[in-house]
Amino acid sequence: MSLTVSDCLQLPSLRNARVLAGEKGLNHIVNNVSVLEIYDVSLFSLDPAVNDGDLTLTSFRGIAGDYELQRRHLEYMHSIGDAAVVIYYEGIFLKEIHPSLIETADRLGFPLIAMPKGRMDCFYREVLYDVYNAIFHARSKEKDLINNVVALFSRLPEDRKNLPSLLRLISDSLKCTVLLSDTAMNNVCLSKYPAANDITAADIHRLYEETDCSDSHGAETFWQGRTLRIFRLPFTIFEYRNFSIYAIDELGFLTMDDMYNIVELLEIFSKLWNMDAGNILENSLISSILDGDAEKMRQISAKLSINIQSINTSVFLRPVFEGLEPRTKLRLRREMVQQIKACSEDWDKTVIVDTYESLIVSFIMYSSATSTDKEYLQDMTKRLDSLCKSYTISFFPCDNQAEETRRTYLLYSETIPLAIRMFPGQKLFSYGDILFAHQCETLCREKADAFRICRNILKPLLQDADSDALLETLTVFYLDEDCDVKSTAARLYVHRNTIQYRLTKIRAITNFKTDDTLANHLMYQAVACYRLHPELFAEI
Repeated sequence: MSLTVSDCLQLPSLRNARVLAGEKGLNHIVNNVSVLEIYDVSLFSLDPAVNDGDLTLTSFRGIAGDYELQRRHLEYMHSIGDAAVVIYYEGIFLKEIHPSLIETADRLGFPLIAMPKGRMDCFYREVLYDVYNAIFHARSKEKDLINNVVALFSRLPEDRKNLPSLLRLISDSLKCTVLLSDTAMNNVCLSKYPAANDITAADIHRLYEETDCSDSHGAETFWQGRTLRIFRLPFTIFEYRNFSIYAIDELGFLTMDDMYNIVELLEIFSKLWNMDAGNILENSLISSILDGDAEKMRQISAKLSINIQSINTSVFLRPVFEGLEPRTKLRLRREMVQQIKACSEDWDKTVIVDTYESLIVSFIMYSSATSTDKEYLQDMTKRLDSLCKSYTISFFPCDNQAEETRRTYLLYSETIPLAIRMFPGQKLFSYGDILFAHQCETLCREKADAFRICRNILKPLLQDADSDALLETLTVFYLDEDCDVKSTAARLYVHRNTIQYRLTKIRAITNFKTDDTLANHLMYQAVACYRLHPELFAEI
């Protein structure tokens, strides 16, 4: 069995520690323990490495009074794959563990653990020893590399779920350098262990050529005065592309069974990316457009005989797979891609579709009436509902240039979490929803006159004794139920007369005129800003 955060809390040195937040992550696998005592905002602008499930020990001594920087470090640790963080010397160097840290840890499902408060006799070295000892004993019994890596990979933020991250986890788990290379001996991806190792792909290819290593066993070789073992295993991951996985082992633990497990992991995740012979170029076209690689985009579109200017609609599908096993998530992504393709073919639409980071992206080349678009999306939603109930679809017509498609994607990526927070439960998001959410976030962030007006519109309601009920009614009425009294009452489980009474009271308190189009727009914008950032209105 793999060592988890919960297991670590049973160790002598952590037995008296308190879990302050992030209990959902207590099952996170712990593969390492590390110490953080250098705090630098420049870390956040770097392309961070993927951590192999570190239990991180820190006192935040260098930034004891900067709670915002502490919170950002917590988010950073979670984003690079740490398993949990343990805070030392609360009440000594750190005056308190700020509520913002607790809120962030709970939101991320990232365990925030505190050593006994006011104690100077809790030492890093004790936890380092206990955890490393427990990891060693757990690994002596742990044989399931595949499930271990899949579990670690599934914890990464969606934008980190890629081939380099996967190889990094494999490399760290097996404590060896791993190279994925094609038959032309091109360096597809290299992950080194230790990370500071200066071996290159060219070195690995040369060492292989100089040894009697075969596809069934490794071979001993020498490099820079050190004895190594080198392994190679060829495999076909796509119908027409052959690859080889190379491994450099300095510790003497690697076996051919490990090599077969690495290949199986690559095959599992190739299904997630849907990179088979039939659509590898399509998948590359999607990434080239969204990555802004104009040269690659032109080359691939030429090979596919696609007029890139004919792409006039983008569809971004964002599935939510909370609580599902990693392999189940992979299967569902692939099946959802297949359903979108089938639906598009039935509606006679030319479509390029595949996964990109956490999304399923479709580029559509067609012209049709709005009613047909609506029916097409209704059919797609029905098919997808049979696989997964929790997802959103964002439909963006009229992007008739690849450069515009990328800009739309960047706007979407930045704004869709805000739109979902503003319109919870909504599945279909349009240009209007995305732009409105972006405008409201900008308005709240800049706190200029437009925000002051929105805040003043709601100020009388916030000061009323029934403010909670009135504001809930108003936000549901405008944002969720399209100003329909009956459906608002149904959503809030009250009689429609209650809604009518509350709306009448709101009009009286705010002097708000429902027959004024501009006033209606301002009220809509005000409640949207309130739903996004209620804490800003609490400052009144």
